[in-house]
Amino acid sequence: MENVEKEISSLGLGIRAKTLINLRWIAVLGQIITCLVVEYFFGFQLPWLEILLTILALIISNLALYPRYSTNNRLSETATTVVIAADILQLALLIFFTGGLSNPFVVLFITPIAITVTSLPIRSTSILIFLTIIFITILGSFNYPLESNMLDLSVPPIFILGMWVSLFVTILFLTFYAGGLTDESRKISAALKVAENLLVKEKNLSSLDGLAAAAAHHLGTPLGTISLIANELKNDESINENAKKDLMILSEEVDKCKKILGSLGEKPSSDDDLITKIELQALLEELCELIKVKEIKFSINFNDNDPRMKEILLRRRSELLLGLSNIIENAADFASTTVELNVSKSGKFINLEINDDGKGFSNSILSRIGDPYVSSRSKSSNNGDGLGLGFFISKTLLERLNISVQAYNKVHPEYGAVVLIKIPYDVYS
Repeated sequence: MENVEKEISSLGLGIRAKTLINLRWIAVLGQIITCLVVEYFFGFQLPWLEILLTILALIISNLALYPRYSTNNRLSETATTVVIAADILQLALLIFFTGGLSNPFVVLFITPIAITVTSLPIRSTSILIFLTIIFITILGSFNYPLESNMLDLSVPPIFILGMWVSLFVTILFLTFYAGGLTDESRKISAALKVAENLLVKEKNLSSLDGLAAAAAHHLGTPLGTISLIANELKNDESINENAKKDLMILSEEVDKCKKILGSLGEKPSSDDDLITKIELQALLEELCELIKVKEIKFSINFNDNDPRMKEILLRRRSELLLGLSNIIENAADFASTTVELNVSKSGKFINLEINDDGKGFSNSILSRIGDPYVSSRSKSSNNGDGLGLGFFISKTLLERLNISVQAYNKVHPEYGAVVLIKIPYDVYS
């Protein structure tokens, strides 16, 4: 999972050039119509030269995007940041020439921020938010005042201050709220992508029996031909005894090859328990082999040492194997010396309790258990702050089989983390 952070950073970043260009054309049309309505229907006197030059700048910058980017291309983070920064500057100039913060359309500053927090990482988002706050601060003190022959448009300073505060708070709230949801969505998408990749790899491995059957089919004919020729040559009286002995050995080896290919070509029955199922004890012992290399001891304990429970057959499912192996490996990563697997049965459920003798989950981790965040904790720190994406993937895979997963800490004075896995009847029936 070394590339998970790259997977997350690449999800949902940047905007398609076509989308951004269309949004900017809508902005141009909206600005022109709004200024015309304000001038001719409400009687405001606008500085048309400055306004038209500002709108023309947006038109020219939008036309410049056509030869540089294909409409279906997704802009890079840098390009998206530059384009949105230019839009914020253009909007600030337009608001500057039309009354500053006394202009009710100043709320349009929220639009590029909304696009930013859902499309760009925190670095670019912070730059654009900082730029926006600078502009609204300047517009509060410096602007072309709106003029009208019919209305008194003087605005009290307290109104300007209130508008600035409301914009500032709205931008921050939108950043943390929408940005948090977007970031979580990216992480979930990346984690699910990793889980799907793992399942695809597992299923590709399980399809090797089909490749073996195809190999047996294609190699059967040439082996049959070799066997036929060898048998005919053995009966040829002109061939000496030494050559016949060699031909007999060749025939025997060909027969062995045919038997091997025949066994490879036999497609296992879907009802064959040796192929489709595995005993619970054998499965746990197989999974625990993965942690021996970590120099961590393990023990598998069955309730009352019941032999019938040890022989329970579980269906070989990719989700089950990958989910359990991830959780057991995580326990080994954070254990001091030992990982224990305690198995019991309750009604139609098998309860598998995986616990370690580490320091357990920290409170911050325990409250977010199952979230697909990516931790920077090193395994050597052993302070309980590293379980994240792997646990999310395991939980997601197991829940596909209606297997529930719970995590908690041991009761004081004992130390360590516990993961309780409840396997329903239909998984092992």
